[in-house]
Amino acid sequence: MKVTLATIVFFFGIVTLSFSQNKKLKDAKESLKDNSTSTSTSSSGSSTTTTTTTSNSRRSRRSRRSSANFDSGNPFLDIATAIALNLTYGIVVESVFERESQMHFAQLSLPNQYGNFVYADSSNYALARLDLSNNFLIESKNLYGNTLNLNFRFKKRFDIEAGYLQLLERNNGQTEGFALFTTLVNYHRIRTQTVDFWFGLGAMYVANDVKEFGFAYGAGAELFIVKPISILASYKGSSINSQEVSKSKILLNYHLKKYRISSGYEHFSLGASNIDAFSLGFRFSF
Repeated sequence: MKVTLATIVFFFGIVTLSFSQNKKLKDAKESLKDNSTSTSTSSSGSSTTTTTTTSNSRRSRRSRRSSANFDSGNPFLDIATAIALNLTYGIVVESVFERESQMHFAQLSLPNQYGNFVYADSSNYALARLDLSNNFLIESKNLYGNTLNLNFRFKKRFDIEAGYLQLLERNNGQTEGFALFTTLVNYHRIRTQTVDFWFGLGAMYVANDVKEFGFAYGAGAELFIVKPISILASYKGSSINSQEVSKSKILLNYHLKKYRISSGYEHFSLGASNIDAFSLGFRFSF
């Protein structure tokens, strides 16, 4: 197992270090702030119109909500609507067939346990848990960084995730920086002892001289294949000034009670630039 882990780490390192290019971070920031000036001017010149439109939109939403409280008068339409709503709830949250399953009663695992969930017949489980992880990133000797992530898990099915990405690039004696903050509220849809799947909504903020917020969404899964190994894959995305800002990763994890050592591949799409990095880090749970 140790030989296999070392081989995978070496493979990811060789592959990601071969993608080196220059001025990626500068190009990323320039592409993300291209539309900021025109957007600001347009917003300033049409503030009155925007206020009126917003007011009308609110009245329209209130009207739609009021109408939704009454039957449509068409029984077939009412039945179809009810079926659609129940199907949506079943897919997104939980189906009626799962309410007596072990997954419905799954509890959050303790920090020193392998896996993220234990079933309800276990007496050892956590009411809440905090996971702190940090990974070092390197694409080349000139482009590297660090990602810090804090994850607070509660109510068995939910977590609040906050992440900070800092990338640095050296070019001609100068250092360029790129900082990205991410916050998501996640719902864990599949909660078994071997599979954990979640999705969430939140926000992203690009700092430095971009200073722009964007609506964010994400999804991820962790597969506990054989103790003490797991595989984690996730994606988080947003749009900043009509440009894609996203980060995705696939990591191989080695669990040691409250600790987890991780290594793998992380990809960042930052406007006009794409970065492929080798990732090595740890997680501590408490």
